[in-house]
Amino acid sequence: MNPQLAVALTRAYNNWLHDFCKYDKQILKGVGAISLHEPKEMVGELRRIASFGWKAVFIRPNPIKGRILSHPAYEPFWAECERLNIAVAIHEGTHGRLPTTGTDRFDTRFGMHACSHPMEQMMAMLALIEGGVLERYPNLKVGFLEAGCGWLPYWLWRMDEEYENLAWEVKDNVKMKPSEYFRRQCFISIEPSEPYLAQIIDFIGSDNLIFGSDYPHIDSDAYIIDKITSLSTISPKIIQKILWDNPMRFYGLT
Repeated sequence: MNPQLAVALTRAYNNWLHDFCKYDKQILKGVGAISLHEPKEMVGELRRIASFGWKAVFIRPNPIKGRILSHPAYEPFWAECERLNIAVAIHEGTHGRLPTTGTDRFDTRFGMHACSHPMEQMMAMLALIEGGVLERYPNLKVGFLEAGCGWLPYWLWRMDEEYENLAWEVKDNVKMKPSEYFRRQCFISIEPSEPYLAQIIDFIGSDNLIFGSDYPHIDSDAYIIDKITSLSTISPKIIQKILWDNPMRFYGLT
């Protein structure tokens, strides 16, 4: 897509959402969209979104014109997100006409959708850690959304193993274990139907878990609150964190 067209479409979406949220600014807080097509425009749109009183933006994890999330062109954006205390939500989508894991091998939505969401999130997290973004901006908050959390324990273990063996190769960008970066400044959304939530919490703790309903998608879960509160394997204290305390911290709300 032409970069200026992508930027214009993104700005139009944010304008629409701003108007929509005017219905009740106390309960409706928008999450602004940021286009990665034209890096020079990202900071300006971020500041405009912040002027709305919003606390977060979302971006795609996919490479754009060969640039991954740790590309130097995005450095001013990450710096400004930290300065403005704007959280960054990373959200994949299967049919965005972008380089996407699985689309080079599968033609069915079944195959592409199974690959794209968790695997693009895994590589986005790796890019932010390996490229030093989380090291340079320790107060930046990043959320990995709508891919479940089951992949996270394995990925943190895998990255920690690689770091133990190859830390010398990334020593300028990665100063501690990848799992420590995650625990310090990252969040991940859960799906209440994941059968191993209790074990995941045992491994990564409960301070980094949030939730989402996926509204208004066709597969959105209108009863997600009921499903989370009814989980017998998770204590009421942890449920309180997932439904309230952690989202409040991620979005910087009071």
